Amino acid sequence: MVSRAGRGGFTLIEMLVVIGTIGLLLSLLLPAVQQARESARVLKCRTHLKQMGLALHQYADVHSVFPRICLEGKGTSTYVTGWQGFSVHAMLLPFLDQGALYAQINFNTTFRIGTNQTTKNQVVPLFLCPSDFGGRAVAAAGNNYVVSGGPSLLMISPIPGQGAGGNPGISIREHDQIGMFNMRRIIRLQDLSDGLSNTVAMSEGIIGDGNPDRYSIGDLVRGTAFPAGFPNTFATREQLDVYGTQCRQNASQHYSDPHAEWINGMPAQTAFNTLNPPNSPHPDCHENTAGGWYDSRGVWTARSRHRHGVNILLADGSCRFLTSHVDLILWQRLGAIADAQPIPPF
Repeated sequence: MVSRAGRGGFTLIEMLVVIGTIGLLLSLLLPAVQQARESARVLKCRTHLKQMGLALHQYADVHSVFPRICLEGKGTSTYVTGWQGFSVHAMLLPFLDQGALYAQINFNTTFRIGTNQTTKNQVVPLFLCPSDFGGRAVAAAGNNYVVSGGPSLLMISPIPGQGAGGNPGISIREHDQIGMFNMRRIIRLQDLSDGLSNTVAMSEGIIGDGNPDRYSIGDLVRGTAFPAGFPNTFATREQLDVYGTQCRQNASQHYSDPHAEWINGMPAQTAFNTLNPPNSPHPDCHENTAGGWYDSRGVWTARSRHRHGVNILLADGSCRFLTSHVDLILWQRLGAIADAQPIPPF
């Protein structure tokens, strides 16, 4: 008779202990893996910004100026008021190995007409940050990088003598265009008198969720007038908080497709201002009440899906990760190109 006394095996308790140990190890390991993956995504986004920084300087070498936020088409008439012109991104395509895509754009009209309707929906991987999971419901190419208009309400028609868009259609003064990129004012390298390493050129933005029935951070609230005395440049924290509260109360009136179109030379699509700090809880917001898109004075914020901050591109081509808790005055001064104020280490 064969004895069964020597047969080995696990008891139920032992198996439960092993399973529990494996689960504990996985729970400890997964956050580290996720953090490593996000670090890689942050680095990739930063690399994209650096490539765009090189393209900006190549553009300036060729044209002796930086591109404006909204460039009217070569043959366009007076209906280009700041919402139908071409973006900085479109101008940079030849310097980003996208010459073939650039050649498809008809610059004798607007980005919304003819074959441009198809061209504008072509995805450019360089314009997308892999950390941003939003906006995929939007039937457009998407864009996660925005050029800086500085601490300015920004909106003025690119064509002199034209309004800034729909009602109320208020334009800021041309000398209030104090960022590296503007609607009308042309900026050359020598105009960056605060220093290239002290001037924000670009940052990140998040793509809207495409859901018009629900406000989400990153959507654009419309139809919210500025409080009396709100300045065109360098608003205080108190003024921004008051306006932000009004915008949040009006959040049911919003657009859900910001940063959907890289071809679109408008704030909330390819531009922002350094008024609110990065990732501000206040909504992106503008005053237009007539159902126009983004063509009025407003506040558009640098945002990302990264934890604690955003990548920024400085005018010298270097990139930094800037915390969402950056000092407000420092952030606004980094956006201004020539305010002659000292910038502390950051």
